[in-house]
Amino acid sequence: MIMGKNGWKILSGVLVIGFYTGMGSGQLMAQLVQIDASLDTHTIALGQQVTMNLTVEKPSGSFVEFPVFGDTLADAIEILHKSGLDSSTVRHDKVMVRQALTITSFDTGLLYIPPLVFVYRSGLFSDTIRTTANYLEVLSFPVDSTNTIRDIKDLYKAPVTLREIYPFLLMALGLALLVYVAIVYYTRRKHNQPVLVRVKPADPPDVTALNELEKLKAEKLWQQGKIKEYYTRLAEIIRAYIEGRYGVMALEQTSYEILLSVQEILGKEDNFRYLKDLLQLSDLAKFAKARPEPDENMNQLENAFRFVIDTRYRQPDDTVSTDPQPNREKVIDEV
Repeated sequence: MIMGKNGWKILSGVLVIGFYTGMGSGQLMAQLVQIDASLDTHTIALGQQVTMNLTVEKPSGSFVEFPVFGDTLADAIEILHKSGLDSSTVRHDKVMVRQALTITSFDTGLLYIPPLVFVYRSGLFSDTIRTTANYLEVLSFPVDSTNTIRDIKDLYKAPVTLREIYPFLLMALGLALLVYVAIVYYTRRKHNQPVLVRVKPADPPDVTALNELEKLKAEKLWQQGKIKEYYTRLAEIIRAYIEGRYGVMALEQTSYEILLSVQEILGKEDNFRYLKDLLQLSDLAKFAKARPEPDENMNQLENAFRFVIDTRYRQPDDTVSTDPQPNREKVIDEV
């Protein structure tokens, strides 16, 4: 195709504009984005580790894609660890993004690290940016023929773990226990005391309850006008007895809950009535400040005695009363 004079002028102008536009965009991108890949040191010993710091300074809102690394950075250069991307704002319109690579090599000599390729994107614009190449010199260890063969690094002393000292702790505790027992034994023998003290078994619930009722009777609380204290003690004694006798958590339940728990257990209607009257009257005295008549106070203590005696545990083949006080019925009559 033959172009005229004006056509060549137009084509020349387009080429010149494209040349300067391309140059301007390259200079502009160089001003907008700054990428650096540097080593902490360029000389290491064989197997020693060194850090390569990757730094990208870019405008806010733009995106720079870091290279994807495998297990090696270059021939004979291994990547031991790759940190995550750490970004921070350096100015109101600039963002700094960093990544650290821990590398090493087991080949000696001057090793070449090629430029790293980053991809820059901003809106519809996209381009690649390369860092400068790096060199890493790996030195071998000098051979000393006068000494024997030894490790590259000195032996590392591992910290002591709990599993290692656990047997010694048991031995120390056992020794301390033996010393304690010896001291107690010597002290008791010196003062003519028994070495082994036999623990007295706990009294059955009915024995405990009857003893407590006897104490309450002797204190004569209601006779002194202490109606609330009298019924509080009386209800607590019966609640503790029910808990020990039937396994019902009577000390933590309300009177209504206790009655629901034992209404199917108690065999006699009188026993259930004794318990119901006692708990209801105790609640009135404690919370409503009721003041029952003296006869009613005596009757409630008598009913408490009868309730414990009638519901206490007996062996199926018992023919003889196990009551520690055989004349309990006489005691009730005297209340």
